[in-house]
Order: sequence, then C-alpha cells, then structure tokens
Amino acid sequence: MSNNYKTKSAEVISSLEQESYSEKTIDEHRRCFAALGEHLSLKHEAFSMEIALEWLKSRKSSWSYDTYKRYRRALYRFEKYLKHGEIERDLHCSNNHFAYRDTGVSYINLPENYKMLYCEFYTAISNTHAKQTIDHYVVGSTDFLLFLAEKGCASLAEMTIELPAEYLRRIRGKNCSDDKKSKYAESVGTLLSYLSVGNHIPRCYSHVLSKLDSEQYIATLRMSEKPLNPEFQPSKALEAQADVFLSDISKRRYSIPPEQAHGSVFRSFFIFLELNQMPYSREATHIWLEHIPKTANWEQKRMIITWFANFMETGHTEKRLNFAFKPPLIETLPKWSRKIVEDYLTLRKKEGCEASTIAMARSSCVRFFRFIDSQGINNPTGITPIIVKEFHNTDPHTTPQGRNAYGARVRRLLKYMAEENLVPPNLYLAISAQCAPKREIVTIMSEDMIAAVYNYRKNAATSQELRNAAMVMLGLRMGLRSSDVVNLKIDNFDWKSRKVSFVQVKTKKFIELSIPTDVGNTVYKYITQGRPQSGLSGAGFIFIRHNSPYSNLNRRNCINALARILSASGLKLPPGAGFHITRRTFATRLLNARTKVDSIADALGHASRQSVDDYLLHDEEGMMLCPLSFEIGGALDEIYV
Repeated sequence: MSNNYKTKSAEVISSLEQESYSEKTIDEHRRCFAALGEHLSLKHEAFSMEIALEWLKSRKSSWSYDTYKRYRRALYRFEKYLKHGEIERDLHCSNNHFAYRDTGVSYINLPENYKMLYCEFYTAISNTHAKQTIDHYVVGSTDFLLFLAEKGCASLAEMTIELPAEYLRRIRGKNCSDDKKSKYAESVGTLLSYLSVGNHIPRCYSHVLSKLDSEQYIATLRMSEKPLNPEFQPSKALEAQADVFLSDISKRRYSIPPEQAHGSVFRSFFIFLELNQMPYSREATHIWLEHIPKTANWEQKRMIITWFANFMETGHTEKRLNFAFKPPLIETLPKWSRKIVEDYLTLRKKEGCEASTIAMARSSCVRFFRFIDSQGINNPTGITPIIVKEFHNTDPHTTPQGRNAYGARVRRLLKYMAEENLVPPNLYLAISAQCAPKREIVTIMSEDMIAAVYNYRKNAATSQELRNAAMVMLGLRMGLRSSDVVNLKIDNFDWKSRKVSFVQVKTKKFIELSIPTDVGNTVYKYITQGRPQSGLSGAGFIFIRHNSPYSNLNRRNCINALARILSASGLKLPPGAGFHITRRTFATRLLNARTKVDSIADALGHASRQSVDDYLLHDEEGMMLCPLSFEIGGALDEIYV
C-alpha cells in the first residue's frame, strides 16, 4: 500500500469532519479505508479503483448488504476526491443509489442537460419532502429521464404525452410488487408536476402517472385517427385560460373550491387533446364528451366544459341557464329558412325583446319551418294557406290559450315575411284564433294578508326573514314587479333624497320613485344586518342568496318570500296568484285613495293610463258614482224580450 493512499484517505476523513458529516458516516469511511489498506499491503499493490472494486466484490458475500453499499459509496467518494481534491456534496455522491459508477445507474448515464434538470428537482423536493420519500423519488425520476433520452427526446421541448403513457406501461410490466410500482409512478408524477410548474411541459402530463390503472382510462381517450391538422402540446396554451376561468368562478363563493370541484374535468379534457394532438375548439369538447364514460357525473362534466367553451368565446363567466350539448334545433333548418329565422330574431332583439321572448319566438319559428321542410318545400313561395292551416292543426297545446299564444308568434313571423315580400300579405290570416280575448277581475290581497305582511316585518329577525320582508314591502308599498325587485342594486338607491331609480326589466322604461319610510327602513335593515358578503355573480345586487355561491336571486324567490310571510299567519295565496298580487294591491289602494290615474300609471311605470283600467273594478265606491243609465243600456222591456 502506498503512502499516497494513506495520506489521501486521511484527507478524506478530515474533509468529512470539516463538512460536519455524522460520526456514523465518518466511522464507516474510516473502517472501509483501513480494510482496503490492509488488502493493498498484503498484495503489495497501489490503489486503483479497479482493484478496490474487485476487493469489494470478493468480500460482498461476507458482509451485510448495508455494509457493502456504504463501503462502495465511501470508495466512490474517495475516487472523486482524488480527481477534484475536495469532498463533493452532489446528489449522486450523497445518495446510495448513485455510488455504483461502473453499473447502469440512471443518473450516471443521463445527458448533461437532464442531470442538471434532475439536480434542480432534487433540490426542490429536499425542502418539502422527508428523506425516505426522496429516496423513493430518486430512482424513479432518474430512470424516467434516462427513458426519455433513450427514446430520442433530447429535451423537454420535444416531449409528448405518449412518452409518460409508454413509461406507465413499462412500470406496469416490471417484475416487482404493486407497492413498488406505485412508488415509481408517484415519483415520476411528482417530477412531471415539478416540470410543468416550470412551464417545461403541459400540466396534464403528470396526471398520466397519477394511478397505475390510468392506462385503461387513457385508452378510452385515444382516438383511432389523428386530426387532419395535428397540434403539438395543444393544452399548454389553454392552461392560462383555464386558470382565469377557475379564478373567476371562485369569486362566486361556491362551497367547494372550483379547482377541487372541476379540476378533474380539465385534466381529462387536456389529456384528450394531447393524446390526439387535437387543437381546441367547441367541437373538440363535444368529441371529448362522446369518448368519456357515461358515469353519474357526466352531466356535470358536460355543464363545466360547455361553461368553459362559453368563456372562451365571450371572455366572461356569466353562467347561462342552458348548457345545451346537442346543437340548437335552429341549426337543423335548411339555409334558406334558417336565414329568415335569424334575421327575424335579430329584428326582435333590436325592438328590445327579452331573452325569454326571443327564446319563445325562436321555438315557434323553428317548429314552423321544420314542418315546412317535412312537406318538401324549399323556398318561401311554396308556403300556401293550406300548408299553414295543416301546420296549425299539428299544434300540441291542449288548451285554447296555449294554441293562441303559439299561433300569435307564428302569425307575427308571417307578417314579417310579408313585409320582406317573401309571402302574400294576408297569409298570416290562415292561422285562426282559438278563443276570443277575455278580461278578468284582478285578484288583490285581503286586509288580513296585508296585516300579516306588516306583522312579519315587525318581528323579522333572521337574515332570511329580513330579506323576505324587504322584497314583499317593495311590491306591496311601491308596486315593483318581481323582476325589478331581484334586479335592484345598491347603486339604484339614493338614500339622501329617499328615491330609487332603475330601468324596468319588462318595459325597458326608466323610472324614479320616492321610497316610503317603512320600505326604506326595511331594505336598509336587511342590507346592514341580514345581507351576507356576495359572490361574484351577486356583487352589487341588494338581494342575494344566503348560501354558496351567494349569487343574485330570480323572480321565484319573490313569490316564495310572500308565501312564507302569509303561511306564518296561517294564510295562503289565492289559486293562480303570484307576486304580482302585491302590485295589483298597490294600484288598487292608490285608486281607493283617489289618486289620479296618470299618477298611478307613473308609479307603476306604465306607458299609458289604459293599463290602469284593470284596477278600476275594485274601486266600488268610485264606480257607484258613475253608473250607466237604463236608456244607454236599452229599455227594460227590450232587454227581457
């Protein structure tokens, strides 16, 4: 044994002590160097790594495995010291798995760029994971990086999702326990997740190895044919939009965080795009929905991905009521009739029609033209009165009122087509009315009902009760429609001047009203004592839901509030009555107080005084002042002949 070996081995021990290695590690190195020194002395040989490894191999059977691997690590560190003159605390030196420089250890065979990448990953997980966990990650992550290099993937910029999927198949084929396979998959998944945070690869790659049984699910997402224009890493460009989408809907204060509730939807959809190299489009969402299993939560997935598609087109996350998966029926029409319907609906929108009115008009028009198409007619000139009558006879409504309402919409369409010189001007007359218009005496609240509202308001204490009282008082004391009540915003109220101003939902007419003191106090009390913090969709609205996602209300909440107030006193609404009964009661009470008709029309936001006539029937005292003479109605003997 040379003196140089003794000197250098002593220097290594000294360096370990200076670097504050543990006593156990230092003692292991000291015993290893001493045992090898004795061997070199007996053989009269100088130190070389080849001789050291042969000695180690010859003694392997007489040592425990732990002793063998620790001695080998000590020899590897000694060789590094001879080359560099210092103890290197690099990863491959400090970890047992990398002490075998003459074997096929993954790290040793990695290209330099992947070695650097692994070192960054190892440093990152060292700050967040226990040593035992890190040891598991070491083997799997380096083995995966070596797998990439062997597959010709020189850098992460060339990586596709097929490589993690293929590596998953390799793991499943390993001759080891399922527990060890799971640890391999977990370690590679953690590495891929780290790489995605650095924007090296799409995020969904890491989820390919989230479970050993992911291979079967991946197979369901892979299409038999690639698209005509495949795209490399198509999901990467969508990740930022998905983040914005989830962030926006999180502001709606849902009870479950959106990432937790909907994250799996995006992961599955993005994996689908990557596997098939399919560029994003709304059609791509439809194809994905056809490929995923029809499980119990399929409808929710459809709703989420359609919501996201709407966001991609509009840039906002307002939740639409209809997340239709199937194409709208209007798209099934021939081009000539579809254009007529679209132009007609555009005109109705310009006239200020509500979305619900447009939807009913669309339904009627589409049903009409689908019938026309079934008759083999391919242009407007083929629409005759006989065809129109045949269509009207197919109306599915069972009541005359329903048939009238449907017929009126088609009649309006035919008038529009006549104005456009597409059909004769009198063709609309082919749709007959099923019953004559009728007028009924409006229903108003009884004095007991009114007293019940005031009593409920007086005793309201909970946030729900305060909201109920405020909404009903706005209808009863100010005549507001339910559509206007639920759309009131805090900015609509001018508390100093005691006025509220807004644009009516139904008429689109601007209205400014004085706020009665009792109404103002009730609304203010709800805002300050009962209203919770709103979510995104409830921001600015006075009345909001009292549970997640704290959004604005719909008209149904008004009638529910009125029903609860009456039921608290053992009362209930008359059959067929809704929240509008409060508006009718308000108008009737104004008439009974001898308020001028024009003033009542203004308070109700009506365009003309004729609309107030319905309320005159309840002003019995006023009507008795202006009876008709018998001469106007005819002589008695003429009446009863």
